[in-house]
Amino acid sequence: MTPLALGGTTYSWLHQASLYEAIDHLAAAGLRQIELTSASPHLQAGSFGKYERHELRRFLAARDLSVTSTNPGFLDINLISPGDTFRRASLEALLAELELAHDLEAPLVIVMPGRRHALSPAPDEACRWWLDQAMEILVERASRLGVTLALETNPYGYLGDARQLSELVDHIGSPHVGIAYDVANTINQEDPWDGVHTAGQRIRIAHMSDTWRDRWAHTSPGRGDVDFERYAEALRDIGFDGVTVFELIDMEPPLPRLHEDLATFRKWGWSPEVRGAVPGGVGRAVVG
Repeated sequence: MTPLALGGTTYSWLHQASLYEAIDHLAAAGLRQIELTSASPHLQAGSFGKYERHELRRFLAARDLSVTSTNPGFLDINLISPGDTFRRASLEALLAELELAHDLEAPLVIVMPGRRHALSPAPDEACRWWLDQAMEILVERASRLGVTLALETNPYGYLGDARQLSELVDHIGSPHVGIAYDVANTINQEDPWDGVHTAGQRIRIAHMSDTWRDRWAHTSPGRGDVDFERYAEALRDIGFDGVTVFELIDMEPPLPRLHEDLATFRKWGWSPEVRGAVPGGVGRAVVG
């Protein structure tokens, strides 16, 4: 069984512990690759200075941790907001996110294409025009910085599944744009096996957590309806050699559950000891 690289996220401790405490907990759990959630109260890319970034890199290195990706959480960011002010602010936030990823030597920035209002959604044509304008600017900056934008599958009803994101990635046609496949975000839209195979080699990073088909969640394995064994098989089947980030985000204390959850994922072949490949890297994931 081909091993799969397993990473964690500081998001698990948002509003529960400081960023540095979260990092210490992830390192103590044996993880070596982490996704950094750049949202308050931990940090925000636009106000996290150069010195703070330097100190954070030192803190991570001392714990043998590397940042796979940064993720602003998308609590407020919306690239297809009908409001010009909010779209501009969202674009500026993601441009700052790219700079943060570069400074932390993170190869990926997670991006949500946007969300429409459930009761009065903007027309598809307008949403796509707004998104295309934003992506043109973001891709240019990402290319210059050597960072890849990973468009995430999402439950918000706009370009949320593998087929739609694959078409968008192919339309953009840049090596600095790929997909972040999140099984908990798509289980109610598509069979994850089909979604992973549709996205295929476009997947740059994977996310996983358990959820229910009738209630969206990011919780511990075994609580919900996700078939993690089949998800692992699908990732292996397409030759995925990147990192799968366990996104435990349910506002319950992550410890001591994290250790138990990681042990559960080991049964299906995920391992914190495996270093996942990064965009632009060479070869498959290696142990060590």
